[in-house]
Amino acid sequence: MTAPLRAAILRHPLGRRIAGYSAGSVIAVIVGEACFVAVFGGLHGGTTWATAAGFVGGAVPNYVLNRRWAWSDRNGRSRQAEIGLYTAVVGTSFAANAIATHWAETFADRLSPSAGWETVMVASAYLLVSGLFFVVKFVLYEVVVFAPRREPADSERVITLDASAPLPGASTASLGGGR
Repeated sequence: MTAPLRAAILRHPLGRRIAGYSAGSVIAVIVGEACFVAVFGGLHGGTTWATAAGFVGGAVPNYVLNRRWAWSDRNGRSRQAEIGLYTAVVGTSFAANAIATHWAETFADRLSPSAGWETVMVASAYLLVSGLFFVVKFVLYEVVVFAPRREPADSERVITLDASAPLPGASTASLGGGR
């Protein structure tokens, strides 16, 4: 990518969000994958425990980095609501990873008697599902989780009237208040 093209992309808000999200995701994938391999391969934990370790290891820094690098200009929801929606999105990713790594472990047991190769195959399944969810999560973060505060359209605005104030264009005589 040429320097002028890179500069043009980073000048656009969406380009900056994609770049920030990508950088945060790379860091989260490295941390999450290391946690997964440590629990599955090193501690000989099951795929669900390893996936949980990878999920927490990647999701926590990913939220912080996404909030700072990709969506720092967005303040559409309360932090609590935002974290709840974020948790729902990454929870879906966690469930898909738990299922995929369980299946991968089942097949890896049949394909290779080596614990090392089994770890490589199951960790690859974890990485593959994380990669597949990369675009889906970006779209959900952009449109739902970190959505900007929306100003109501004119047709949605609530009009309040002060009952004690005269209507525009009405004289006080027509309202019975003057002689």
